[in-house]
Amino acid sequence: MEFDKLLTGKILDPIHGIIRLTKLELQFVDHALFQRLRNIKQNTFLYKVFPSAMHSRFEHSLGVMHLSYEILKNLKLNSYRYQSKYKDGHIFDGIDSLSLANIQELRLAALLHDIGHGPMSHQFDSFMCQKEDLEVHLGDDFCDVFDMIKDGSNIEHEHISIIFVKIIYNSLDEKYREQINIDNVMKIIEGEYKDKEIMVNLNAGVLDILPLFTSVISSCPIDADRMDYLLRDSYFSGVKCGVYDYNRLFMSIVPVINGNKVYLAYKESGIDSVVEFINSRASLFGQVYYHKTNRAFSAMLGNVCDIAKKNKSGEGLNLFTFYEPDSANPESKSEQLESFYIKNSDDYFLHEQLPEFVFDSENPGIGEAILADIINRVPWSKEYESKIYPKNLKIVDAVNKDFTSTLKDELFTLISSHLPSYMFAIDIMTDNAFKDIDKTEIKLLGKDLSGGYEINKFSDSGDKLDKYQSIKYFIRVFVSDSFKSNVTHELIEEIEKKKSELVTKFFGE
Repeated sequence: MEFDKLLTGKILDPIHGIIRLTKLELQFVDHALFQRLRNIKQNTFLYKVFPSAMHSRFEHSLGVMHLSYEILKNLKLNSYRYQSKYKDGHIFDGIDSLSLANIQELRLAALLHDIGHGPMSHQFDSFMCQKEDLEVHLGDDFCDVFDMIKDGSNIEHEHISIIFVKIIYNSLDEKYREQINIDNVMKIIEGEYKDKEIMVNLNAGVLDILPLFTSVISSCPIDADRMDYLLRDSYFSGVKCGVYDYNRLFMSIVPVINGNKVYLAYKESGIDSVVEFINSRASLFGQVYYHKTNRAFSAMLGNVCDIAKKNKSGEGLNLFTFYEPDSANPESKSEQLESFYIKNSDDYFLHEQLPEFVFDSENPGIGEAILADIINRVPWSKEYESKIYPKNLKIVDAVNKDFTSTLKDELFTLISSHLPSYMFAIDIMTDNAFKDIDKTEIKLLGKDLSGGYEINKFSDSGDKLDKYQSIKYFIRVFVSDSFKSNVTHELIEEIEKKKSELVTKFFGE
């Protein structure tokens, strides 16, 4: 591709080999907001179980950028092959006609999709404030970001990503800024941003390429994000269950036109490679991410965060304390937000910031004791475990959130009558093989009776994919060693009875 001429920089990666970068990409990579990702682990506590799992969101982000370009190149090659064989008008054969700016925007979106992640992975998200609390400080500079967030909703790391992308872009020299439309980058990262389309004028007419680009980076069941973290997490944990053949996946994808939009589609003949990927992901979740020790530390951290969020005044914790710029504190509000994230690495947040929050909480002693157990690698004991696998599922079925919330509430009420509330944790993890299938814009090219292909929604392809659907519920109760003696055989029987009652109520099993 013509874009290859711009790839003058390179980084060596143990997963993908040489990852090549443009000068513009290096400008983003070298910014402190991106460099901070070196200090944010991809999997917060996994290294406490698998010692080599110390990899960060920095190299993962580079890997997603690399794979997004590989996907785009394979879409181009496959479109030629399909078009010469079928000539049915479904295929978008204009990848070669995409501007260098469009390709650069896709790669930057892939590179920057995780830049708004805070420390401690998704646990940090529980501290995030509501839209209105941040908008009052940053709304003038980022009104387009706040416009896409519903009133009363919490800020999410994707929203912070959009803010940081704009901050970095505004810091660049004009010669770099004029190479791209930064709004397009932000639309690819967050599909609700602005007008939700990227219209380009190509030989086939004026088309919206946003559905194609978002599917490349983040979409069910397969995307560059998932493709990288499965290989990377498997490699660094030393567990081979996340391995799959991505060359087979690349052979199965084609770009298609439906209306005035361009989509990514999988050929029906490539379903086996899709299933292989889904099975690899399920295996890695079961054996690595949901390992009992990893989940114990995450559950313990959840308790600490709950304590930290209730300060002595009885008010909720305000994560971002903004001050007005003056001669002593000249930083703008956005610079203060930037400084907070740059300072808060995983280690700093765990050893400095979180203890500070805990000290000002209603239960500092308990919070400090749990934090000490986490830091000194003293995991709580797993006193109860159950796994639930509902039957006769369809790919459009989702995790039953009413079940998980009801189960957690009722188990908490039951167990807290025997143990102090902060000295145990109920951990309910779920895995849906086709998570977010209802939101995906990926299509499936299925053969019709005449031997040609027709474009179907992936979510409407249950007749071919339902048999591969699985939704799992992993239920565990972790207890501090100091209170293990409170967990009697009778209590375990009560927990099992309550779980069974709710399984029957919600699943009829």
